[in-house]
Amino acid sequence: MTRQPFIRQQERLAGYFRRFGLEGEPAFDSVAYQYVLQYPDRLANLPQDVLEKWRLAHHRIEKEPHVAGLLDELAMRDLSGDRLPEWYQFFIGRRYREGSGKFFTPRPIAAAMARLLPPRPNPVIMDPTCGGGTFLVEASRVWGDGAGTLVANDIENSLVELAMLTLSLAASSQHIKHYSTVNIFDPTPALTKWHGQVDYILANPPFSLEIEHEQFDSPLFSSGYRNSDALFMDTALKLLKPGGRLVCLLPHSIVANQEFSQLRTLVENSWAVRGVIGLPEGVFHLSAGTTTRADIVVLEKKPVPTGGPRKMVFASVPSAGVQLNSVAKTPVTNELEEVLDDAKVREALGV
Repeated sequence: MTRQPFIRQQERLAGYFRRFGLEGEPAFDSVAYQYVLQYPDRLANLPQDVLEKWRLAHHRIEKEPHVAGLLDELAMRDLSGDRLPEWYQFFIGRRYREGSGKFFTPRPIAAAMARLLPPRPNPVIMDPTCGGGTFLVEASRVWGDGAGTLVANDIENSLVELAMLTLSLAASSQHIKHYSTVNIFDPTPALTKWHGQVDYILANPPFSLEIEHEQFDSPLFSSGYRNSDALFMDTALKLLKPGGRLVCLLPHSIVANQEFSQLRTLVENSWAVRGVIGLPEGVFHLSAGTTTRADIVVLEKKPVPTGGPRKMVFASVPSAGVQLNSVAKTPVTNELEEVLDDAKVREALGV
């Protein structure tokens, strides 16, 4: 289903839901439970308290033929649950975004970033700010049926529930899955137990939030960079094994502006820069209502394995397979994928 028919479907369903007092999280819970009914074999192992919460919301509309028919149609057409993060944003998005510095990553960008993970047997792949689980779903697709562990964490319970749903639908059954609800800036044992255990981190962390006090030893914070971007990089440094790779989105200002030159120098004390790919302004406009410009950054935790000169990739793409506004009618090209298909780029990034 293309974007405009999908938007009409969202508005139609929301209109039905409002008649029964379903808005916000209960509205999304009703949608989620329809997937449980549609795909019971794959979703039977979800936590019983979550299933019951969803079921109670769904019960309010299940005997209404128009609503039930529309829900059944949308779940049946979405075998892998790819639309679920969009439904979450539609019903809960404002509460999710306001003041959080967070926004969902469009799937074409997440899929490209997952391709930047080098082959490795039985890796532990983590997203500490997992949102709807899109990065881990795409990592699972890249890995196929090879063994691996997927670790999803977010501060929001409802987002972790969403990640459980999307990963159960779309990720390989060969991949072990772990879930936690931890504030990465105030870590608990549920997060710290992964310190030094993670091979790869894929993430879109909260952008440029001011942080008053760090709850762990953060060299970048101590150097005066009191924002979520700096704290996230130090968090990732603790989680990764030596030589482990971080593939994340960071504000373009962190990468390019003179005011962050000292931060970049400090980062290179602990990380080897493998690549930076600039994304076009506006790729998050339709998904999150922001024109914040971001870059894909590829870093490896030092010490990294030796073996000859290490190459770096620096690129900028004018398109990334994402529509930049709601009125565009021409097909969207994906020059980000073209960059990653280049043999020299893949060789330089070890993928």
